[in-house]
Amino acid sequence: MVNLRFMLVVMAIALGVGSFGCAQSPSPPPTPSADEPNGQTLAEGSGQARPRVQQWWRNESIAAELELTDDQVQVINDLMTASSGNANQQLQRERQLTLRYLRALAQEPYDAALADRLSERLIEILANEQRRRIENVRALRDILTQEQWTTLWEVAPRVLQIGRFRALRGPKISVSDADVSPTPAP
Repeated sequence: MVNLRFMLVVMAIALGVGSFGCAQSPSPPPTPSADEPNGQTLAEGSGQARPRVQQWWRNESIAAELELTDDQVQVINDLMTASSGNANQQLQRERQLTLRYLRALAQEPYDAALADRLSERLIEILANEQRRRIENVRALRDILTQEQWTTLWEVAPRVLQIGRFRALRGPKISVSDADVSPTPAP
């Protein structure tokens, strides 16, 4: 009787471990966004870099689908190299200011004037980061042809990610410069 219970428990554990192992599926490697320096993604909240990801414009499958010329690869490489230097400096400044800001708020009582100054500097750094991302995506559009741009949306949409969300290409939408008033609510 004891042996039967023991065997059932061992079999249940073995089945549980086996099914857990089979349920794990490998996730595809992340596609770096247009602003990630040299195709390297940084772990947010830590000082350690994630493993290097190949530069998307040098990835053979993406380059082949986009039909990138050697000149385009060189221009994109120059753009990303120049951008990465600023990005690394701004990332360090962002980390330092974030820590100083949070430490200032942790004081009892905290110095409101110091918190205001630090928050303004932090907002400026974050705005510069968004500006740099927007400029990089715009520069990519100027480098690529319409067909390459459309293909890039399909093969590596994360490259075109600017903010916190990823926009996926759907039906053709035209954008105009005119201000459109929102439709009134019923």
